[in-house]
Amino acid sequence: MSAERPELLGVGGLSTGYGAEPVLHAVDLQVRAGEMVALLGANGAGKSTLMRSLSGLHKPLQGGIHLGGVELTGLPAEQVVRLGLVLVPEGRQVFPELSVLDNIRLGAFLRPAGREQRVEEMLTRFPRLRERLHQRAGLLSGGEQQMLAIARALMSQPRVLLLDEPSLGLAPKVIAELFAALDRLRGENMTLLLVDQMAALALALADRAYVLENGQVVARGTAAEIAADPALAKAYLGAHG
Repeated sequence: MSAERPELLGVGGLSTGYGAEPVLHAVDLQVRAGEMVALLGANGAGKSTLMRSLSGLHKPLQGGIHLGGVELTGLPAEQVVRLGLVLVPEGRQVFPELSVLDNIRLGAFLRPAGREQRVEEMLTRFPRLRERLHQRAGLLSGGEQQMLAIARALMSQPRVLLLDEPSLGLAPKVIAELFAALDRLRGENMTLLLVDQMAALALALADRAYVLENGQVVARGTAAEIAADPALAKAYLGAHG
């Protein structure tokens, strides 16, 4: 099904790093419209560096990043968000002293039209946030903060949503709730690129997957193909979850 959809996010020959040593080596990656793609790999494989590079937070050394045919390479992060590529960062990074409501509203900074209607949509999507609406975000549980971070990102009306380790540090019940919310987004044809340590869960939701190792793509295929590969299953779906 996804093979007939147009490419929305394209990455070609992307190399980037910190200082002299590249962390990513000529990474090629494609996300099609309405598709969920999982990006798997061990700690230190370069997943977060790739997400930071895509979102304009880290400048690549070489290669190109395109969103709907528009070149993003070298653009500042705010411009990348304005064009529709939005990162939910690892560690959630909500504003702890601000209320839940103000955190959500901040997501509409670049797209203020219809803001309050979108706030209401987020509270319908994440009912637990409605119960906490006027509390300081720093008082929320980890799972609630993660939902808040996703709601804030959705307020900017992304064309592609990047999720960097959303389940990190969450209890199993909360992870199930979080992945159910991501599945609903996928059902609404939201385009998603997901990095998560819960590889089996990520593959259960995703259409396709890429595996990064030492900053290089070492495997790609449908989620079912990656899940069925015995070497990959041993590396990513066994003891590592």
